[in-house]
Amino acid sequence: MSRTIYENARILVGDGQIIEHGSLVIEHTQKDFIPPANGETPVKIVPSVADKIIYLGEAGGYTEGADETVDVQGNTLMPGLIDADTRLDTLSSGANDYVDNIGIAYRTFISYRSAAEALNAGVTTLRAVGMPNNIDIALKNAIAKTMFFGPSILATGPIYAVTAGRGHERYGLIEASGTDALRAQMRIHLSRGLDGVTLQVSGGRLETLGGEYQKEMSDAELCALVKHAHGAEKPAAVNASGDPSVRSALQAGADCIQQGYRISDALLKEMAEKGVCYVPCLVSTLGTEIKEEHFEVVRRAYRAGVRLAVGTELLPSEPVDGTTAIIREMELFVEAGMTPAEAIAAATSGAAGVVRSGRGVLKEGGKPDFLVVAGRPDQDISCMREILAVVKDGRRAFHRIGGAKERLFHIHAPLYEIAGGTTFDWTKGALQGVREPENYNTTWNLIKEI
Repeated sequence: MSRTIYENARILVGDGQIIEHGSLVIEHTQKDFIPPANGETPVKIVPSVADKIIYLGEAGGYTEGADETVDVQGNTLMPGLIDADTRLDTLSSGANDYVDNIGIAYRTFISYRSAAEALNAGVTTLRAVGMPNNIDIALKNAIAKTMFFGPSILATGPIYAVTAGRGHERYGLIEASGTDALRAQMRIHLSRGLDGVTLQVSGGRLETLGGEYQKEMSDAELCALVKHAHGAEKPAAVNASGDPSVRSALQAGADCIQQGYRISDALLKEMAEKGVCYVPCLVSTLGTEIKEEHFEVVRRAYRAGVRLAVGTELLPSEPVDGTTAIIREMELFVEAGMTPAEAIAAATSGAAGVVRSGRGVLKEGGKPDFLVVAGRPDQDISCMREILAVVKDGRRAFHRIGGAKERLFHIHAPLYEIAGGTTFDWTKGALQGVREPENYNTTWNLIKEI
């Protein structure tokens, strides 16, 4: 057992409290393998996920000493980010795969690579959406058992949709017609250990509907699926755009509206009154014709008092406007009217409430998932572009405070960075002037230089 103290830190606790001159102490645990019956000495150590925060408070309040001290140098220590809507198993979020043209084995490797990227982008917990073949469940279990190191995964399996509905061209979508058929599929997947479900209710915009989004899933199907999810004590997130779809989702008791490219003021008011969260994934529509309308919905939702949470739909690490998708989403929330502190809450404690995670707030006895960020991101959200350290379950993924170059967690050979999205072909840049970047979130600039 050992202890690490992070001192000289400005700490955002996650519940609104700020400790201007604080310290955080982690107690690390580990256990040896049980020796074989012949008495041989074990040669391996089991890493532990039992590390915990044993002190969080003002500087000088902890006096028992520590085995390691990290000087945060006045930078901000804050909870790790939570992505409430992301898919890990695809090489392209817009890929149309009628069949599994990647293969389950390779798709699984892609998923872990994406999870590793997410961790290095500051995401310590994520809700994996639309993943087939139980890959998300397997990845969740492998990380939880310390077989691999990565973010905590909340598995929601495939997305449920009507036959030939929106997204039917994507491999892994569950398509069925009628309440019984859809419910039967949900029973199968919930029994495998899902943490929640996602329903695809809306289709595309139709001229015959005056440009409104088509509602594809019937009220009976939607109500039956939400009721079944709640009966299994699982939250139901609904991909819905347009008043017909959103209204039906609210009437069915949906816990969360995702995407929401078009929502009226009346329904935003109802969402606020019912406490239904909105995960817009603004980064997913940047560069599209619906960008402005989508952004305006988020602006109005914020003014109406709707709970907003950060999700990307893209890979959290995907390069977007000079940073990563997860950071850009937080910046877009600020552009829509949020304060930087509110945007941080939407990516930490707020998102934790949506995905039903116990993370998102730092507390004594709690899990040590946190970031160290340069400056004061709660006052200037652009500071989030410079993440100096990521700590997951008490163990550092990386540490660059004060110019340090500690990279204890790495799935690549030296000189490679885990950055840029899985679409980047790293074999085209090996050993060709690749240098250690100053910080992760600008690493994608290196890609353009290779």
